[in-house]
Amino acid sequence: MRRKSLWIGAAALAAAIVVFLAAYLALAPRPEAGEKTVTVEIVHGDGTGRTVELHTEAAYLGEALMEQEGLVEGEEGPYGLFITAVDGESASDGDRTWWCITKGGGEVTTGVDLTPIADGDQFELTLMTY
Repeated sequence: MRRKSLWIGAAALAAAIVVFLAAYLALAPRPEAGEKTVTVEIVHGDGTGRTVELHTEAAYLGEALMEQEGLVEGEEGPYGLFITAVDGESASDGDRTWWCITKGGGEVTTGVDLTPIADGDQFELTLMTY
């Protein structure tokens, strides 16, 4: 009887995972195909900044940023590109700083390589202290 309950629980868990995965895939933001213009505001640690306009056919933000020579530097990690420097300013574990990505001032819940872009999008890269 205990083994049967275990199998039923495992089957229910597997079904729930399938339902949640299907919902995620159906509702996840999709990248826009074709040429697009994306604005990126860079805010340095001292509060100064500049705005960069990207013209790209890339589907995701990471690819669009890396297309711009010298704009960002990073390391490939288990979650994709980890941005280590933007516009010549490096984040540092010693200084407890990191580059935060926001879109239109709001939180971005995906990594830079999984953040889809569309024409007219506005992103911010801000050097933050933790």
